[in-house]
This record gives sequence, structure tokens and C-alpha cells, in this order.
Amino acid sequence: MADYPEIEVDLTAKIAPAGEHWKELDALREQHRFFWNTYGSGYWVLTRYDDIKEASHQPDIFSNHSIVATDPEPAYRFLPSFLDPPQHVKYRRLLNRWFAPAAVQKIAPEITRHARETIEPLVAAGHTDFCATFGDQYPVKVFLLSIGLDTSDADFFVSCVRRMSGAITGLEEDVAQMMAAWGEVAAYWTDKVADRHARPLDPNADIVSHLCRSEVDGAPLPDADIIDLMVTLTLGSLDTLKSQLGWCFYHLAAHPDDRRRLIAEPELIPSAVEEFLRAYPIVPMARKVTRDIDFNGCPMRKGDMVMLTYPSATRDPREFPDADKVILDRFPNRHMAFGVSEHRCLGSHLARNEMQTAIREWHRLIPDYRLAGDEPPLAHHGQISLMSLPLAWD
Repeated sequence: MADYPEIEVDLTAKIAPAGEHWKELDALREQHRFFWNTYGSGYWVLTRYDDIKEASHQPDIFSNHSIVATDPEPAYRFLPSFLDPPQHVKYRRLLNRWFAPAAVQKIAPEITRHARETIEPLVAAGHTDFCATFGDQYPVKVFLLSIGLDTSDADFFVSCVRRMSGAITGLEEDVAQMMAAWGEVAAYWTDKVADRHARPLDPNADIVSHLCRSEVDGAPLPDADIIDLMVTLTLGSLDTLKSQLGWCFYHLAAHPDDRRRLIAEPELIPSAVEEFLRAYPIVPMARKVTRDIDFNGCPMRKGDMVMLTYPSATRDPREFPDADKVILDRFPNRHMAFGVSEHRCLGSHLARNEMQTAIREWHRLIPDYRLAGDEPPLAHHGQISLMSLPLAWD
């Protein structure tokens, strides 16, 4: 009999009504500080804020060789996510200024314009599936803006996002569509890299031209690395932001008092966004153990996978009083929705601006709305994302 909890729980593919996934994670956190999940090939799960924070700050023990708990030997790469120090910081430096606060502030007026132009066509209809309209289109437009591309290819990326999101059903045909879309995204960036080598643009305005001129350790950045970086940026900037926006508007549609308060006190929007990120966290991360270690009583072995369950940690009542409640002006709010330490989300400043802008501009045009339909929307467990969000207004 093992001297640690062994549980079989599906933390990747389950579909359930909105909010049920966090209830399950909350219950597991209160029952077990850590446990061995026997689901699939097996992996450790850390559930509490302090342990996850500690592990996140020890890349020498918890390696980024793989960031998917069920896939310890991935055949794919996410750069710079799969890199450990010191290489990680070298690749990260190539991208930092593109997503720094100053860069985001520079394009803020255009972000606002894209938000308004995406919302305006929806107003007269009186209803929409938020995820399939605003959620699909707005993040794509802002992503292309942030990396120096115009929106002429927006429809292509929207199509790819929809097909990649569809894989959350687990159905074989949907997974096949996701892999095809992934391949199309990689092919798009392969062609773009070749074009920029032949016809470079201003490297201060076009990120692909910038990467084509970049070096690591005194050598030109390989094309394969540029393509991997761009695929990672694409996946991280689109479906993740779509999912997080969905939860913001799910909450505001279901809690009219909070919605009315933000309309009356728009200065609270930045704080509210932080609280939505904390209360509705979506992305867990995994690490691979580099050596045998007793980690706060958890007997990990070299090669074990460990899930850092950020969606549990950032709802931990040991760190956040009334953690199960949304408090729009919560302070302090040291959530982990964007991760921790040097692997903290590169696009966090851009994501915050996008979310704040979306809430502000939506309520200028559609201030009063509600959840449509008799049943709560469904969500998928892996990246805790809504499958749809029907909204209605008069």
C-alpha cells in the first residue's frame, strides 16, 4: 500500500456544466495536499498555493522538458515554454519587448478600435454565442496587431482556432481537425519566415522579420526555432484568451449586480479582471522531475510528471479569504493565472489590456444582457474553457 494518496481522476477530457470543474478541484485540494493520479500513465498533482509556488521557482528540479502531465516525452516543441535556464531566458529576451507594457500601451487605441468594430455588428441581433463571435474574432485581430501583421489573414486564424477548440470533445474526427489546423498554422509561419528572408520588413514593426535577424549564442536563430516560437505565440494568444474572455462574460451575465457595478464604476475594471483571472483560472502546467526528491512529503522520482494545478492554487482559501467568492475590488490578489517565476505568461500585459478593453467597450454598446437558454453552458476540463456561451439582450 502506497504511503501517499492514489486517485484516478480525469483532469483533461471531462465535459461538465460551467463551474463544476473548479468545484472538483476545490474538493481535491481540501482533501489532499498532493496525490498520485493513476489516470493514464500516472502523474503527481500538487493542489495548494504554497507548494505550487515553491515548485515553480525550482526549475533545476521541476524541468520544462514537458509541460503536459500525460505526455512525458512529447514529439512536439513549444518554444520557449519547453526550455529550462539558461536557454529559456535567451529565447524569452527575443520576444519580451513585443509584449512589454510600453508596447501594449502603444497599440491600446487600436485594441479599442478592434473591440468596438467586433461588437457593433452584434448589437442589433439581440443575441449571440459569445465564444463563436466576439471570442473567436477579437483575440485574432489583436494578436495580428501585436506582432505587426494586418488583419487580412484573420479569417484563416479564426478557422484554425475553431478547429483546435473543437478537439475538446475528444472525438476522433475533432482531434483530427485540430491536428490539421495545427499543421496549417505551422505551414503559415513556415511560408512567412521564407518570405521575410526574401523580402524583410522593418524588424521594429514586424516580429517575423525581427526573429529572422536575431541570434542566440552568437548564431542566427534557426528557422525551425522561429516557426516553433510563432506557433507557440499563436496558440497562446488566441484560444487561451478566448477562453478567459468567455468566463469573464459568463460571470457578468450570471451576476447582474457585478455587471451594474462595473458600469457605474469603470475604474474597477482592472481589479475585476484580476479577480476573474483568479476566480476562473483555466490553464494548469506540468513539469518533469529531474532527480529523486522528497518534496514536502511527496516522494517524487526522477522522470515523474507533476501537474502544477494553477486553477486550484489560485482558489486556495489559505491564500485568498472567501476564495470561492468573486470580490471585484479584492486586494491583495496574488493569483497564479499567468503562472509563476521566469515561465510566467509572456503575453500577460497584452491579455490584461484585451480583457479590460473588451469589458469596457462591450458595456458601452450592450450594457444589459443575460445567459440565454434553459441549461447552463458546458465547459471542458483540460484548459477549462466554455464550449459555447449563448447571450441575449433586448
